[in-house]
Amino acid sequence: MKEFFQKLKIDKNALILSLFAIIVIISVPVYDRITNNYLNQSLKQAAVTYAVTRSINAAVSIIQESSLTVGVGVEGNLALGQALDPINDATERFSDLLTFSLWSLGSEKIIYEISKLPAFTIIIIILAVLNIFYNSKLLKNTLLILIVLRIFMPFSATVSYYFNRYYFIPNITASVEKLKPYTKETEKPKIQQENFWSKFSSSITNAKNSLIQIQEDAKYYISHATDIINALISLASLYLAQFLLNVIFLPLFLIYLIKNFKLE
Repeated sequence: MKEFFQKLKIDKNALILSLFAIIVIISVPVYDRITNNYLNQSLKQAAVTYAVTRSINAAVSIIQESSLTVGVGVEGNLALGQALDPINDATERFSDLLTFSLWSLGSEKIIYEISKLPAFTIIIIILAVLNIFYNSKLLKNTLLILIVLRIFMPFSATVSYYFNRYYFIPNITASVEKLKPYTKETEKPKIQQENFWSKFSSSITNAKNSLIQIQEDAKYYISHATDIINALISLASLYLAQFLLNVIFLPLFLIYLIKNFKLE
């Protein structure tokens, strides 16, 4: 067999790489459905989580701002507003982490869509054919890089889809459900256009009503602060683990396999 390849002036390892490239082109589209489902599901879940988190952050921020707007019992309102700082900080920090996660997923989706372009596939096929007849290290390395780019997302998505289905998504959904009750709508005190006497006569009543509402809303969030922060910590841990799996561990594992794929 070796003599046969020598007569044709075909390098055996180059042929193996080229055949592998063709197999990738043929087989990878089978996993495109899994990849699409994984990316769309992950983006949808992250968007829902982000919306819930920002709703809580907005409600708490409105309460804190309203405590300064109402001019009755300012010191007490300030104390209530400061007591809400841990929730506000936790939601803002988690929102930043989730934004980074969304950017990462968006970038993965763009890379995946580029790798699906017909031109990308044609380039791989051309390089695979050339690689059979031309013994070039640059050609071989270029073909190998393109193969990695084409199989990375399907490979990553297939592995991540399993972890998402049986671990990440159920736990993320459970934590989001714990946060949903705290996305209550909170409105700022409304300042109506009134004449001087009407404004003077209703100012005390409006201020007292606004103060009561602020106090009720603030006490509601303060009493559930532990539950909210624990749910946010749980979500942050899950999204961080998901990010490390998709962006660090799986790429490193794939690079390790390619690096140890001897073609010399």
